[in-house]
Amino acid sequence: MKVFILVGLQLSGKSSHGHRLREEEGIPMLETGHAVYHELKKQKLVVNHENTTKVIVSLLAREPTAFAQTILDSEKEKYEEAECLILNGVKSPEEVKYTQDRFGRENVTVFGFHANQKTRFNRVANPDRFKVSGQFLEKTQEDQDLAKWENFKSRDVREIGLGIGNALAFANEIICTEDKYWPYNSIENSYKQFHKHIFDRL
Repeated sequence: MKVFILVGLQLSGKSSHGHRLREEEGIPMLETGHAVYHELKKQKLVVNHENTTKVIVSLLAREPTAFAQTILDSEKEKYEEAECLILNGVKSPEEVKYTQDRFGRENVTVFGFHANQKTRFNRVANPDRFKVSGQFLEKTQEDQDLAKWENFKSRDVREIGLGIGNALAFANEIICTEDKYWPYNSIENSYKQFHKHIFDRL
């Protein structure tokens, strides 16, 4: 099985590209971030920036591959008969290595997504964000927090602290999504690039 890992800071375009590929080509996509919502429910915590940060940091401190492992195990039925899989939202080199060990290094490709911080912040209010990022009510609640600039910056710092920069640095391909008019303009160009890189590897 071929596995395509999507890495990038919040609102860099990972989910929009992955969702479109899933809709058009039928390639299953798993979101590692959904494991966070499951854990918040398990601990009966209110979804907000503070609790989300607390859960992520505490779990990954104990097990750096916790979210990738949880999603790959709990949602196995979505991809076990597929030829390829998109794993969206990986945040560290440890999660990349876990995926490589599980599926074979030669079968894993890492795509890094990039846009500057201000561009990404302006995407919080995009009308398609909930649709492409998952069907969890918690996502809407989280975005209400992210609409505050200080929370947005804090989450960037948190993700960088988890090692996302190192994961990005070793990406096999980089997709630049820099465009203040996202997603109505440059996604057509960046998606064509993304689509080509995917199918060149199948």
